Order: sequence, then structure tokens, then C-alpha cells
Amino acid sequence: GRPGNAASVNIRGVNSINKSNDPLYVVDGIVRESGLDGISPEDIQSMQVLKDASSTAIYGARGANGVVLVTTKQGRSSGTQVVFDANVGISNAYNMPEVMSTRAYAQALVDYKGVDRAQLEGYLNGTNPGVDWLDEVLRTGVTQNYKLAISKGNEDTQFYVSGNYMQHQGVIENTKFERYSAKMNVHSKLFSWLEMTADLNLSQGKGKGAGFNQNQWNPIWIALNYSPTMEPRAENGSYSLDPYNCIQRSPLAYLNGTQNDRQKSSVSGHIDLKFNIAEGLTFTTTNGVDYADRKSYSFGSSKAMGASSMSNSNVYSMLLQSTNNLTYAHNWGGHSLTATGVWEATSYERRSMAINGNDLANESVGYWDVQNAATRNASNSYSKWTLLSGVARVMYNYSDRYMLTATFRADGSSRFTNKKWGYFPSIAAAWTVTQEEFMKDVKAISNLKIRASYGIIGNQDIDPYSTLGTMSSMAFNYGTGTNFTGYWSNTPATPDLTWEKVKQFDLGIDLGFLENRLSLSVDYFSKKTTDALLLKTAPDYQGGSTYWVNAGEVSNKGVGVTLSARIIQTRDLS
Repeated sequence: GRPGNAASVNIRGVNSINKSNDPLYVVDGIVRESGLDGISPEDIQSMQVLKDASSTAIYGARGANGVVLVTTKQGRSSGTQVVFDANVGISNAYNMPEVMSTRAYAQALVDYKGVDRAQLEGYLNGTNPGVDWLDEVLRTGVTQNYKLAISKGNEDTQFYVSGNYMQHQGVIENTKFERYSAKMNVHSKLFSWLEMTADLNLSQGKGKGAGFNQNQWNPIWIALNYSPTMEPRAENGSYSLDPYNCIQRSPLAYLNGTQNDRQKSSVSGHIDLKFNIAEGLTFTTTNGVDYADRKSYSFGSSKAMGASSMSNSNVYSMLLQSTNNLTYAHNWGGHSLTATGVWEATSYERRSMAINGNDLANESVGYWDVQNAATRNASNSYSKWTLLSGVARVMYNYSDRYMLTATFRADGSSRFTNKKWGYFPSIAAAWTVTQEEFMKDVKAISNLKIRASYGIIGNQDIDPYSTLGTMSSMAFNYGTGTNFTGYWSNTPATPDLTWEKVKQFDLGIDLGFLENRLSLSVDYFSKKTTDALLLKTAPDYQGGSTYWVNAGEVSNKGVGVTLSARIIQTRDLS
């Protein structure tokens, strides 16, 4: 992909047929619809991936594809720390597919396409080297990254402030991305019964360059298919078209003859208030926001694309989340019990506007004046969804030997009409065998734990209003010279559409050797998606419209193996 694009992550295979399989990203307890966009990697303290149904159950509907928990850095309670990091790196494209040489390609055109040999004589005898298209579109990429962080605090109050600048020039010509980001975090024990945490992340990203989706307009795909037996430019300065093979515009036209700029401003943050009500009883309210504003601009020159065009678009999104957690923890003898109740409300709003034009009268202003266009179009859209959730969880532990966790979650989604609520239970158990008396004399194994879990997770990932019937207008003249406006059922109503369910069973074993310096984890998992949210198309004689149904199953089974070792472990080095 182009510099600045988000990574695509799948956890334990594909679950959904028509919708996203990306995991849920939770940063410092707040769900982020934008993933990790705008988060500086240098500000990340730790990451944890939740895979099994019991561990993801606390996140309910949004955890069906797995959960990535991210904890960012916070202040230190011991003195002042100032850190400055600077690094520069280079990158190149490797393991690119091999293509025919210019001479071999010219000979193939003569032998199999019937091209006149005299027309290709210069390429056949080597006097004309032709065009190495991959060499034309690729270059050495350079990445620069600079960060300054300050941390200070005492036992009652700690703060952390950081600033980061990153610039990435991609390995594709005319691709670039740069990001400015800042983070502020403060934690304070205001009273013996009240603690407060405030966190704020700001980022501004700017990128340029053509897109690299998996389609026929990808410049890399075009470069691999374009003929080397041609000149890159025509005599009038325009980019030449492939006369023999590829029907697309020149890859240089997409890279040099178009302008594609984009920028994203994002703000995310949260405030936590923790009330220590009584011994073992706490109440925490977390209220956060995830705001993003995305702008994109594009311009295509007539010399490069045959016809000139421009477009502007703007997308605004805002997620608000309030999570309220009541927890009771008690220990007696070798027993430990933790009971948690959670009530959560989430709201997401999205607005978009776009304009585009073709056949520009004046190309010198690029994408900035839509009045230049002979034909113009505009569009806008709005959507909003809300989610209410209640969670009850009980965790029991006996002497760190036997562990049992039971969770029940209820989610109500505005995306459904009649069947808004879904109910999702889960249970997990673990046995630490090395805590048993009969394992005390087994020195070779320092840790042995057997784990099992089963749970159901829901998925509500359809666009808002998808279950409502919509009408679209259509003009028809009935064989006359006058058009009459009519309406047809563009999307049939599906009021009984309900939650997609992912049922998952996990069985795992953890082994530790040499005082856990060598660790091995083996997991078997079986995931089955039922009532899958499937986009179905009606026959043409019924209008040919698309609508959502609960019809489909997806099964994923597999084994995961994790081996880790601390080869060197001393006081100063590990």
C-alpha cells in the first residue's frame, strides 16, 4: 500500500462474509473506530491480542473478530525523564516478479502476435534497450522519525507529554506521507477515595500519491503488464499508450500526471474517575471521544489521462463512549472472587460531502475550482448508530490453581429494527497443574497450565438504516417525448434481521521450562459463525435490489503455537 495506509489485520481467519474482518482496537480502554491511525508507535507501552471467546466477551458485539488492547505510556512516579529519539531508515522493493526482457518480449510479439519484425528491429538487435517499467516507477524509500518525551511525577501525581514527527517517502515514485502527533497524559490521586486519569492524543497526517488497491488501475500491476517495446512519451509530450498489450493508461501517467492529496486530523482522549467506595468496592466511569476529519483531493491532467478531472471530498466522524464499571473484589483463605458489572453507551456519527468535475477549462488550478468543469456532480451523506451494553462477569480463583470465569453480555443496537438485542454468554476455566503438590518435585517443568473456554459473540456490522426499505426515483417516457418520474423499491425492508453469532471453543496448554526462560503455548480453536450477515441480490424480475439476510455459516479451525525464549538474562541485559 501507499505510505500512511492503515495495516490490515485478521485474527484467527475470516468470520464475516460481506463485512470487515478487522479486529476491534481498544486504546487505554476507549474503542477507536479509526484503529491505530494517529497513534505514534513510540507512545505505545504494550499491546495484547485477545483471541478466545471468554477474553473478548467483555467487548461483546465489536469483539467478534478479536480485540487488540493497546496501552500507551504514562508518567513516572520517580523523578524526571527526558527522552529524545531520532532515526532514519531506507526501504526498497524486493522479490518483485520477473518479467520478460525487451528482446524476448519483442520476439514474442513477432512469433505470436504477428507484429512486423522490421517494426521491432531496434529492440531485437539490442540497439534500443526499451523501457524497464518497474525501474521507472520504483525508487529507494526514506523514513525519518523524531520524538521528544517528558515524564515526571511523584506518588500522587504523574504526567507524560510527547511530540512526534514522522516522514515517509515511499518506494513508489511521487508517494509520501508525514505525520505530526502529540500526546498528553496525567494521573492524579486527588483524595484517598478518588483518582483521576486524563489522556489526550492529537495528530495531523498528510499524504500524496496514487492508490494501490488490487485492481487494474494499480500502477505496479500496470508496470508489470506494460510493453517494454515502446517509448514512454509521445512527441507531443503526453504519456504513450501500450500499442500491443495493456489497455490501461501508462503507469507514469497515474504517478506523474495526476495529483492525489489527502489529510487527516484526529483527536482522541478520555477522562477516568475512579471512586474507592469501600474496601474491595470501586466504581470507575470512563468517558472518551474519538474524532476524525478526513479530506482528499484529486486532479487528473488531460495529457496523462486523456480527459481532465478533479474531485474534493470531506468525511467527518465522531465516536462518543461512556463506560461505567462497578467492581467488587474479596479474598479469603486461598479463595479470590471478583465480580464486575458494566453499563456502556456508545454513539457514532458520520457526515460526508463530495464534489467532482470533468473536462476542465483551465487545468492550471488543479482540483481547486469546480466551476472550471464542464460537467459537475455533488453528493453528501449522513449516518448515525448507537449501542447500549450491559455486562456481568464473575471471576473465581483458588490458590492460583483453579480459575473460573463466567460472563454474560447483552447488546442493543440501533442498526436493527425489531430484534435489536442480542445475548452472549461465555465461560472459561484454567488449571495450573504446577501448583499441585504432586508437581512440586518436578523441576524440569516450571509452569504447566491447561485452559478451556467457550462463548458466543455477536456481530452487528451493517450500515445504519440497512434494514429499512428505501425507494429510488426513475424517469420513464412510456414511448413519448416526455419523461415521467416514478419510484421503485431500491432496498426491501428486512425488519427481522438480527445479530450474526460467532461460537468459539478454545483448548490450550502453557508450558514453561528453566524457570520460564523457555515458554511454549499451544492452542486449538474452533470458530463457527451462524446467522451470518449476508448481502443478497434479488432476481432482476423482482427489481434486482440488494438486501441483508441472516443466511450463511463460516467455520474456522486451527492450531496456534507460540514459542518464546529469554536466551540471555542478567542484571544488565536480557
